[in-house]
Order: sequence, then structure tokens, then C-alpha cells
Amino acid sequence: MYYRNKDLDDRLSPVRDNLLNLETQNIVAYGNKQPRVALGYGACHDLFVKATALLNHTEMNGDPRHFNDISTKDELLRSFAYYFKHGAAAERFMSNGELYDNLVEEALNLPGSRWALGGNAPLMAKRFYLEGWKVLLGGKMSKKLKSYIPEDIKIVGDDGSQDIRDDVHMILEYKADEKWGPYKAPRANRYILHNDDNNPLITSLETFGEHLPNFKPHLVVISGLQMMDNYPFMKGNIQGVREERIMLVREQIYSQPSSSLVHFEMASYVELELLQHLTDYVIPNVDSIGMNEQELENLYHVLEYGNVSVVADSNPRVATSLDHMRKIFSLIRNKNEQNKNFRKLTRIHVHTLAYQAILTVTSSQWKRTKAAAAKASLTAHRYVCDTDDISVDKSKLLLDDSFSTTTKSDTNRIFFEPSEPVSCWREVLNDEVVDICVAPVLICTEAQLTAGAGDNISAAGLVLQVQS
Repeated sequence: MYYRNKDLDDRLSPVRDNLLNLETQNIVAYGNKQPRVALGYGACHDLFVKATALLNHTEMNGDPRHFNDISTKDELLRSFAYYFKHGAAAERFMSNGELYDNLVEEALNLPGSRWALGGNAPLMAKRFYLEGWKVLLGGKMSKKLKSYIPEDIKIVGDDGSQDIRDDVHMILEYKADEKWGPYKAPRANRYILHNDDNNPLITSLETFGEHLPNFKPHLVVISGLQMMDNYPFMKGNIQGVREERIMLVREQIYSQPSSSLVHFEMASYVELELLQHLTDYVIPNVDSIGMNEQELENLYHVLEYGNVSVVADSNPRVATSLDHMRKIFSLIRNKNEQNKNFRKLTRIHVHTLAYQAILTVTSSQWKRTKAAAAKASLTAHRYVCDTDDISVDKSKLLLDDSFSTTTKSDTNRIFFEPSEPVSCWREVLNDEVVDICVAPVLICTEAQLTAGAGDNISAAGLVLQVQS
């Protein structure tokens, strides 16, 4: 269903024009109707560096391999090679603090390395703010890090008297077709490395919760829980800390009124126990989930088979993603019924390189699914190209002229019309009528940014779906 010659693709202009029309016809309310979003948890400094300049492939001993956490330079090299050759995003904890600090020093000496605001919640918060929302952000951060965030965003998480040492994440970026020794990246992506002390404990949770009642959010976003993945909570003989913190997240969700929608942002997880905690305590208690293609595959495997999928096809078929979305919807809705959850899953957003797919329950509070898919697609291009303009000269489409809606039958096909590029239809899942919309992405062919793309895309997909 993929690749066609961009030079021969006359679909680009009509696709762009129609997506822009959908965006401009659907705007965010303002004044008394301005929507409010509260986002937790955590923040960090992102240090961007060219991966192939920092890492030397000749130092690698052995074949590419997945590691749950990184403790040596060789494990880093082999882990990076594993994801690089698949063009897959990854995020890993480095348990060797001395090695991590040395790598940060090396990165700072490389040309082109730069600092930026990091963390799912802050990046999504900034996107909501730019789109016209009122924003409450939960995270402990230094005054320097706060300076990266627009002043109108209210930040809570500390009393301002503490001397806070920000966590640092290293963003090892690479471009499509870039080579590293014998390996070639099939797409632009990033490998994130961290040695966090603050974010894994979601230390802003309690203060964030204190501000929620007065803020009265229309939407609450839960993110950043991947910082708990493989973190050594056993230090100091403290047992059960992670599960206890996740249970507190659940209690915070329970405390929200039905008028507040709750979204959970997936991320790169490899520790099965953590994923099981999330699928037991958090995911069955939210209204919405957002994820990329790899996170979709991973969540599907955990729910269906009870195991972890560490890497997935970087360009999955639409039919495959839709089947996974349907199965996840059914499995979580079954959990909703079994647990008699106060909330039921009513929305799933999957963003991939080639397309945006959003599933919403028709009778739910989620609105404007078609426009949301279009906005998410446009945001993907704008963010990765680091521009406000959508240029067809810097775009390509990977979707072909039609796609199957399921792998179970090739007769259910949607024909791609450039003048109406967002395809929407209705189905019945678990006795619920759902709307499914698929929008093509005008893929940026001159990628400037990769880390943070998913956060911006997910936020953009939510921006038009909540009406106050």
C-alpha cells in the first residue's frame, strides 16, 4: 500500500488544501467558552544530539539487541543499533549514572547539540496553549526550565522555595536513510536516554491534584509514567513505591467529575509488570488513549497475549492498525464492564508516519473527529518540518489510492479521494456505534525535529474534540 514517486504525485496540493479547510472551519472556542486542560506529570531538559556523531559503531561488540535498561556503553550501542535499523522510536533508562553524565558531556561538545524543553506533559501543554486553550501543568522544575514555558501556562508542583535539579533526557536523533556502520535507518526517528531521579516518582502528583478542583478542567491528560520503566525503586529498601504511586494516579482520576474527560498518553514501555499495572489501574479508568504505531502494537500484545512487543513495523498497514484498535477497544471495554468502571474508553488515537486514525464512540462527548484527524495530520508536518507552512515541495504521501479497513477481508476497501482525503465511516463494536476517521499525513521530507512530534500530534488531535 506504500511508496509512490513524489514527483508524479499530483494528490499533494488537493490533500493539503482540503486538510487546511477542515482545520480553518473548526476553531477553538474563546472567552467564557475557552476550554481548560490540566496535564501531569513531570518535566525535563532535552539535550538534542546527532546520534551517529555521538555513538561509534566500531565500538559495538555483538549483534543489535534489545535491553530493558542500559548499564554499559556496549549495551547502549547494541540497543541503539536494534532500534536504528528498524527506524523505531525508543526510550530507555540508563542505570549507570557516571556513564550517563560522561555521555552528556560528550554530547555538549558536539556541534549542533542544543537544549530544549522536554517531557510529554510540558510539550503537550505548550501545544494546547498555542491552539488557544487555558492550561494547568503539573511538574517540578527549576526557574530556568520554567522560562521555556509560556507565562500564561500555570505551573504547579512545588512551592517555589526548593532548589530543583532538573532531569536531563538525551535525544539521539537520526534522519531517514542515514547510515551507521552497516545499518541504514528506514525513517527519521529518535532514541531517548535518561537517568531521571525526579520524574519516576511523579513528585508533582499531590500538588497537581490540589489545584484540579478550582481549575475545573474540561480535559485531564495523564502522561510521563514511562519514566517509571525499569527505574530502580528498590533503592533504600523501599518496596511497592511504583505501584503505590500508580494507585494514587488512579485515585486522582477517580476524583474528577464526569464533566472532565481523561486522556492517557502511551509511550515506550518494556517492563511487563509496569504495563500490567497500567492496564489494571490506569487505562480502564480513562476516556481516551493516544499512541504511535509501536505503542499500539505493544498495548495490543500486553492486553491480548500478556507479553511485550519491543519493536514494530515502522509503517504498518492501515488495516493492521485498525484491527489492533478494534481489539484494544473491545478488551478495555470488557475490563470496564467487569470492573464496573466509572469511566469507559470512548476514544483511541493512533498516529503513524503515513496516517492518523481516530476512533470515537458516536454517543460520547468527543466531537469533530474528522476535523481532529485533519488537524493532527497537519501538526505532524508542521512540527517535524519546524514550520507553520505546509509546503508540497517538502511533502510526500505514503497512502496509496485505496486501503483495506481490516486484514480479515480485502473487500472492505476505502478509496482515497485527494479532494476528500479524510475518510470516515461507522461500525458497531461491543454493541457501541463508533466513528472511525483516517487522515493521510503529508510527510515532511526535510525533518528538523523528531522528539516531541507524538506529543504535539496527540495534543492537536484532542484540541478540536473537546467543547466546553
